[in-house]
Amino acid sequence: MKQRKDLFDFMLKQVKYTGDAHGDKMPQAFGRWFAEMYFSGVTNIAISDAAGDGKVDLLVTCQRGNTVRYQILNTKFTEDYDRASPVSFYDEITRFWQAFENKANRAAYLQNVVREPLQNRYKKWFRLYDDGVADLYFVTDHRINERQFASVENLGVSVQHLDDVLHYVAEHIEGAMPETNPLFLSGISNVLNPPTNESEVPTSIVFARLIDFIKYWENDPFDLLFARNVRLWLGNTETNKNIRDTFEKKPKEFAYSNNGITILCRSHIHDPGKQELRLTNPRVVNGSQTLHSIRSVDQPSPGARVMVRIIEVPRMGQRDLSKQVERRKDIIHKISIRSNQQNQIKRWNLVSNDDFQNELARYFWRQRLYYERRQNEWKERRLELGSIGIQLGPDLRWMTQLIASYHYDVRKLGPANAKGRLHLLFDQDEYAIIRTTEERLAYQLHLLGCITWDSLKWWSSRRQSIRNMYRQVDLCLFALYCHILQRAGIKLGAEEFNAPLRREYDTLDESWYTVSKALFDYIMEHFKAADRQVRKQEGVRLTPANYVKSVKFMTDLLHRTPKKALKLAQELPIAEARR
Repeated sequence: MKQRKDLFDFMLKQVKYTGDAHGDKMPQAFGRWFAEMYFSGVTNIAISDAAGDGKVDLLVTCQRGNTVRYQILNTKFTEDYDRASPVSFYDEITRFWQAFENKANRAAYLQNVVREPLQNRYKKWFRLYDDGVADLYFVTDHRINERQFASVENLGVSVQHLDDVLHYVAEHIEGAMPETNPLFLSGISNVLNPPTNESEVPTSIVFARLIDFIKYWENDPFDLLFARNVRLWLGNTETNKNIRDTFEKKPKEFAYSNNGITILCRSHIHDPGKQELRLTNPRVVNGSQTLHSIRSVDQPSPGARVMVRIIEVPRMGQRDLSKQVERRKDIIHKISIRSNQQNQIKRWNLVSNDDFQNELARYFWRQRLYYERRQNEWKERRLELGSIGIQLGPDLRWMTQLIASYHYDVRKLGPANAKGRLHLLFDQDEYAIIRTTEERLAYQLHLLGCITWDSLKWWSSRRQSIRNMYRQVDLCLFALYCHILQRAGIKLGAEEFNAPLRREYDTLDESWYTVSKALFDYIMEHFKAADRQVRKQEGVRLTPANYVKSVKFMTDLLHRTPKKALKLAQELPIAEARR
């Protein structure tokens, strides 16, 4: 469980990673890290933090659709946990706000406070502020001073203290950041609520106009509304075609024909006069298929409605933060599993937003690789990610198969189960082992998996025997690699193997082809022996597909050590890292 101090330490690590990646010192990296976490559509971060910066530490440019907004930040950073905010912070917030609000004093402010190279930038920032496209933020990881905060809370500055930041860190761990725009549901005259003493969290049910969701998408180009949904758009399945057909041709029937949508939010407020319901930080956790099915209809009906279940997950306070975080996760997890599904859901979809998967995603991101937790996510984001130098990494299913194959000597795991019983790897006992994998080991297994796959493909283009088998034997060959590398003294997961494996991933040495061929020959020799055994006992031939899915045969294969391949493995370039 994440204690408050654990969240703070996690934050410091993320700030350090950010600083290392950009060459920033920790105070500047804190502002950059917060901006990348908190704001959506960030296209540029300009850091001006230094003597004579006039209270502006960084300017963040954000683009959502055709709209560009600017966030102007003053930040205060400390590595000391739970350090109180001094009185001077609140005086600085006041001066920060007045610098932009007090137009008559701007010339004097520039002359006396801002160093000359920054003065022209300030003039531009003032114009942006006057035009209403720039917002002011004061962000600190110091603890709030309640009495002093009261003097500035009504100024035009959004102020974030330690507990606010830790709240967003907890959200980020859950894969739920950055913030989404408020969602306004119109034409809501009645809101159905269960008695407060009979519901664990505030819950409402309304029949909302689908057109409000379509309009919302105009300012949500990154589909943040679905960041907590366990899967993305599945395409034109038969169910999704029927949903679209009902919306287009019989919109008045939609309300009783559809299972509905479930949304999490921080708060929701109903205005009876306007007949409007406002949801803060909304997240669709069930109903993605419904909404995506009607998204591109040319002339959407303004009268089509859908049942919406709204569950409010309140902000966390300072006390018992760990219990609150766990409670939030428990609520989200239960909703994901228990909500009605109109399209069949796979077991791996249900873990796509858990802590382990999110930690893997963050680690791969630091390696400039995209870990695809949800089906089709790379397809949706590849242009955006490719433009910032992020390459496609593994997806959740393949990564799980590699981890299971790495544990070739663990009952219920191993390459046979990974190949033939993927869904069982997400059962409670099996997944409990999978999720203990350290991020660095998972990253190295991915690199090794790519190396073995590339070397197999290379041989398949040259040998017919390998071409007929390589898609079947990929995981058992990978498990054999894990086996012989361990025997050769190469302990996967150790820091020293990151760099050499990445070099081999980028530019494959010919020695890997030699080892892969030796391992493939060993597999073929064992397969032929197993085939003779099956024909003798059962009178039928053993197919490659049945061979690699047999726990018995794979256990026997991996119980032995192919001596030729082991000797060759000791000469691989990666072996130099252990010397």
